[in-house]
Amino acid sequence: MYMMSLENTYNFLVKNAGMPDYMKYSENINLVPLPHIEYRNKIRGAMVSIAIGDAFGSYLEVDHKREIEYINDFLKGEKRSVSLSITDDTKLSILFAESLIINQGFRPEDLANRFIRFPISGMGNSMKEFIINYHDRRVEWYKSGVDSAGNGAAIRCAPAALISYGDFTSLKLMAGMQASITHMDQMAIASSILYSTAIAYLTHLAPFSINSGEKIMDLIDICGKSIKGIETNVYRTRNNNEIANLYSRIIRDLKGAIEENIEPQKLQEAWGSGAYVLESLPLALYIFCRNANDYEKIIKECLVVQDSQALTSIALTLAGAYLGYNHIPKGYINKIQNEEELTILSDRLFELSLKNKMNNPYRRMRENINEERNQDEIHQLLWMGIKYNKEEDYQNAVKYFEDLISKSPELKKNEKIKLHIIEAYEGLGSSLLEKENYEEALRNFKKALSFDLNHPIILCDLAVTYLNLDDLDKAEKSARRSVEIAPEYEIGREVLEAIQSLKKKG
Repeated sequence: MYMMSLENTYNFLVKNAGMPDYMKYSENINLVPLPHIEYRNKIRGAMVSIAIGDAFGSYLEVDHKREIEYINDFLKGEKRSVSLSITDDTKLSILFAESLIINQGFRPEDLANRFIRFPISGMGNSMKEFIINYHDRRVEWYKSGVDSAGNGAAIRCAPAALISYGDFTSLKLMAGMQASITHMDQMAIASSILYSTAIAYLTHLAPFSINSGEKIMDLIDICGKSIKGIETNVYRTRNNNEIANLYSRIIRDLKGAIEENIEPQKLQEAWGSGAYVLESLPLALYIFCRNANDYEKIIKECLVVQDSQALTSIALTLAGAYLGYNHIPKGYINKIQNEEELTILSDRLFELSLKNKMNNPYRRMRENINEERNQDEIHQLLWMGIKYNKEEDYQNAVKYFEDLISKSPELKKNEKIKLHIIEAYEGLGSSLLEKENYEEALRNFKKALSFDLNHPIILCDLAVTYLNLDDLDKAEKSARRSVEIAPEYEIGREVLEAIQSLKKKG
C-alpha cells in the first residue's frame, strides 16, 4: 500500500531524524490471506479487544486483582450494569486508526499532529516528552521522539497490521515508522514490528485452529524472524541486569518458558511486567500462547499479574485477531463504552485494507497459481535444454536456455545451470566453426564466455576463431589468457605457439 510513499518517508526519517535503518535487516515473511477467513470480523475482534484489555486491566488490577470468581460473575455477565472507560492506550490506537482512514494511508506528520491536538490524560512519560518537544519546544515532529524502550509504541500499532495483513513489507515499514515518532529506540521499533507481525499472522488462522505446540512455535518463529538483526544496541534486564534483547527473549526465553509451562506469576518475577517492552510484550505473548483458544482464561491470567493493564491489552488484541469479534463473549463487549466507535473504525480499516492488493486472497491465489505455472515452465525449459545438449543438438539447446534466462534472469547466477548454458553455446560455436561460419561462431563463443570469463577452453575457441578471421592480435590475446589460466591445458599452449609462429613469419 502506497509503497513508494512509505519508502520515501522511511528514507527521509533515516536521513533526517536519525531513525534506525531497520529495513536493512529484512527477512521476508509471506503473509498469505485466505478466502475462507472473515477479515472484517478479525479486524473488529482485534480493535475491540484493545479496549477490553485496556479497560478491564485498568479497572481490576488494583481492586479485584486476585478475585477470579468475581471476574467470572462480573466480567462475563450479559448485564450492562457497569460501563468501563478506556485509557490512553486505546485512545492512541484510535488516533492512529483515524489518521490512516482519513488519509487513506500512513501519514506520520498527521499522526504526530493528532498526538498533540487531542490531549489524552494518563499518557506515559515518553508520550509526554514527545508532546513537550513538539508542541512546547517547537522541535520538528520527526525529531521529537525520545530514546525510550517503553511499550506505548507497540500497544498502539495494531491498525498498521490490520490494513497490511497480507503485505509484510508495508507492515514493517509502517509499524516501525509509527513507533519512531515518539519512541526512537531500536527495541521500541522492533517491538512494534513484532507485535504487528503477530497480529497479522493470527488474522490468517481460523479460530480455534491452534491445536498443537508446533503451531505455537511457528508463531514464535515468525515473530522472531520479523525483527532479527534490528537490535544492535546492548540492553539489560531490570531484574538482574543481564544482557538481553527482544529477539533473544522471544526466540530463546519464550520458547523455553512454553516448553516448561511456567506459571505466569513466576515468569513475571523472572522477566518483570512493567512498561519496559522487554518485559510486557513477551509476557503477554506467553499468556496468549498458553491459552490461545480461551479468551476468558487469557483475561484471568493477565489480571493476576502485576501491572496488568498493558499486558491484558496486548494479549487480548492477539486473541481478538485470532478468534475474531464473533467469538468474544458478549458480556465483555457490553462493558466497553467505545464499542460502537471501535466497530465502525474496524469496518473503515477493513475497507482501507482492500485497497492493498496484497490483502486480496483471490488475487494472491491467482498469483500463486501463475507462479507455479511459471516455475513449471522454467523447469521444462531447463530440462529441454539439457536434453538437447546430450543429443548434441546445440542450436535447440541454446534456444531453450535463452528462453529460460529471459523468463528467469536470476538463474544466470546458478553455477550448475551456467555449466549447461556454456556447454550449449560452446557446442554451437564449435559446429559453426567447422562450417567456417566464423562470425556466428565468434558470437556464440562470446556468449559462452559471458557466463565464465576465465574459461580456458572458450578462450582457446575464441583464439582459433580470431585466427580464421585473420585477427592475430586478438587471437594471441585470447590464447595467452587461456594458457595463463590453465598452464596444463595442452591445446591452449599449442594454439598460442602456432599464433606466435604466424606473427613472426608475418
